[in-house]
Amino acid sequence: MIKTLRNQGLLKMTGCAALLFLMSASALAEPSSKIPRDVIDYTAAHGNALVLVGLAVPWQMETDLGQDDLRAQRTAIASIQNDLMDKLAGKKFKVLRRYQEIPGIALEVDAEALAELARLPMVTNVLLDRPASEAPQQANRSAPPGEAAAGIGSSDKVPSGLFARAARDGTVLVLAGLRTPWRREDLLSDKLVDLQRNAIHGVQGYILAELAGTHYKVMRLYGKIPGIALRVGVDALIVLERSPAVTNVVPDRAAQVSR
Repeated sequence: MIKTLRNQGLLKMTGCAALLFLMSASALAEPSSKIPRDVIDYTAAHGNALVLVGLAVPWQMETDLGQDDLRAQRTAIASIQNDLMDKLAGKKFKVLRRYQEIPGIALEVDAEALAELARLPMVTNVLLDRPASEAPQQANRSAPPGEAAAGIGSSDKVPSGLFARAARDGTVLVLAGLRTPWRREDLLSDKLVDLQRNAIHGVQGYILAELAGTHYKVMRLYGKIPGIALRVGVDALIVLERSPAVTNVVPDRAAQVSR
């Protein structure tokens, strides 16, 4: 009799747990504009996920701000981070990193907490993060906050508007110019054309190695001109800003579907 009651109790507990999981999963059944499908799928498969959360707060590059405005901006970022954690109270989450230079926070969340992020107006976007051990030394997550802030925008390779858009939208499309000797191919011999294309390919590989561990996606690898088209997050923009192999970064446009 006692064994039967225990089995019934276990079945009830299992049923409640399954119902709770299904409720959390159903809240994320359709990807919102904030939560990409890969974040939802990863959380469903693993039970939790490391994510970077963008927050809705006015933001400018710190190199464009005076000391008073810089302090005010950092205070606003810290305040909205605190508000977010208050909203997530009672949910299963863990704070991994609190950024002070950009409006974002790194969290570990389960499906229920992820669903709450999707509902909150203060959240602008959610991206999969990577373990800190995979992050490159150049990225601001591995540098002291003061050094990272000083480095953003220091060489003027990346327009401040791109940092603002990446912070707001999570990622941005860019064209990066690469530092390698170049001449129009109609002015070169076949042998020099091959050498020039190999040089372009080599510097593209160098850039991709620098970007390892950041949020980026290759959109186009050019063979005839020294450039590369990418979709990047703020951490990848910082790497491009500091890279000696990059000459400039400009906004790109999404490819148009031909009819």
